[in-house]
Amino acid sequence: MFGYMMWSFRDYERFAPIRSDAFLERLTNWLRETELFELAWSTVCASPLNWWWSEQLCLFTVGAWTIFLSAQGQRYGIKYLWAYMLLGQLVAISVASNLFYLAICLSTPRSRSEKSNYSLLAPPVLWLSVLLSLITVGVSPLTSERTFLPNLLLMHALLFVPFISNPTPNLASKNGFSIKIRTLYGITTVLALVLRIRTILSALSYIPQEAKTLKMVVVTAWRVLHSHPAQSSIGWDVVWTTISFLVWRILGVRMQTQDSLGPKLVPLATSTLVASVGVSAADEWRKEEVVEESSKAE
Repeated sequence: MFGYMMWSFRDYERFAPIRSDAFLERLTNWLRETELFELAWSTVCASPLNWWWSEQLCLFTVGAWTIFLSAQGQRYGIKYLWAYMLLGQLVAISVASNLFYLAICLSTPRSRSEKSNYSLLAPPVLWLSVLLSLITVGVSPLTSERTFLPNLLLMHALLFVPFISNPTPNLASKNGFSIKIRTLYGITTVLALVLRIRTILSALSYIPQEAKTLKMVVVTAWRVLHSHPAQSSIGWDVVWTTISFLVWRILGVRMQTQDSLGPKLVPLATSTLVASVGVSAADEWRKEEVVEESSKAE
């Protein structure tokens, strides 16, 4: 992110009609006259190859991560969940997710006596926000110059709705509009997978038929990753978020069951690399909720 901002400042100064000697004034002019947010996102959505990288982080953030943040925040009594989401938007999702994983490690889950006999539930404010956010991700490649920014702003605004409006999943009795957290994870998995298949097929169509080898696909993805500072910023966030999720999944299973994830690690890593962390995280955390429900019923 800082690399992108430095690039933007230097690029602005190259074409600035009038350049002041005062650094603070130049910095102010740059911030006032440069649309940093829109420029960055228009770059990372510029083509199916760019979107192949960017969509991974979008799907994880609006889907699996939002649900996980809300559910585990309730389960472990972690406060100020909105701050983790804000940190993810201002710095990086990989940074915010690792800090939240750490918060879980340092917290004690609520005792069984504090829990009700019902499954952990997602209130309407949570599942509606997640589903609407997934829709904004799905339409992002289809937006025009006029609709791109409103859709982008809506996507980011919806991320905070579950955490500002009180907001954690309800551990009490189920009402007519709440759904199980594992059900929401399942819906998110399916929708994210459908969107990823569309994006992967679209990205592959940009690679010449004779060059569609695994090596060329990897080389192309690497080139796109470093094609622009904004793309590198979000692309490397995808990489570190993915690695962090895999490490957390290994540690989380060991913490909860004392079992090893060893035999399942290769399939999990493979599915994550192919389908993206936005798909596999939702599916893995759905399975985790099933295990939690089963242990609660015993």
